[in-house]
Amino acid sequence: MVKRIAVITHRRSEATNTALKQILKLCRELSIEAVIPEREAGKSAIPAGSELAVVVSSLMEADVDFCVALGGDGTILRAFSRFAQMSTPVLGVNFGRMGFLSALSPEDIPSRLRQVLEGDYSLMDLTLLELMQGGSCSLAVNDVVLHKPVAGSVVRLGYAVGDVEMDTVSCDGMVISTPVGSTAYNLSNGGPLMSLGLDAFILSAIAPHTLRFRPLVMDPGQELWITNRSLSAEVDICVDGRECSHLPAGESLGVTVSRRKARLVKVPGSDFHRTLRDKFIRLPARGNSKVAD
Repeated sequence: MVKRIAVITHRRSEATNTALKQILKLCRELSIEAVIPEREAGKSAIPAGSELAVVVSSLMEADVDFCVALGGDGTILRAFSRFAQMSTPVLGVNFGRMGFLSALSPEDIPSRLRQVLEGDYSLMDLTLLELMQGGSCSLAVNDVVLHKPVAGSVVRLGYAVGDVEMDTVSCDGMVISTPVGSTAYNLSNGGPLMSLGLDAFILSAIAPHTLRFRPLVMDPGQELWITNRSLSAEVDICVDGRECSHLPAGESLGVTVSRRKARLVKVPGSDFHRTLRDKFIRLPARGNSKVAD
């Protein structure tokens, strides 16, 4: 039985306010403690002394069974980034356009979410990438993107697997993706799709100026090294859609599969290939999408 959950929402609170209040009332009915950060409480007009939720300064302080993320895939990725160090599971309720990682829709809150809160769910471990640059490490759930500067010319990126130098490619950049991220930038970049349960990662090049490059799938025991072989251009590094750092000319970035895992809450009947079909092949009309991510 679930005893304590955290809740975070999309930055546009007007889209999720009703659902948030539904969830808080449902938790109260089931004697489940709901925890929300101060920022969420402020934008959703929930007072600090509310009986519906415990307001905390940081979710890093919250020991919870799982986190409910109300939003799109971007919101779910932000939830993962907050909880990755603690391996706290995340349950997505889709208020976005795609919602590939979401387990529920807003209409599911009264019934199916109640079932989940009563313990009817399972967990899936998701591959995380570990980045190594200049002695510091960070984690990625979706992907790591190395990209030429805005309005810059192509860059030259060398890549090696372990101590094996593979090639140097003139391109706009490279995408290193987890199976979760294989349906994001990697997909539009022509890379392969991977089932969520696989423990592997993918390298694809963005607009490579060559006919010989092909996307590469690597196992979790391997280290990938990307070296900026441009004469002077600095390469931007974005992690899960957020710009994080830069790779100066001559320097390298290492990427491997982390020993840590992100954990996704799954509901009975969920299936990766059914979701893939419904989200990417039989696409619904998008004119009435609620919010982005």
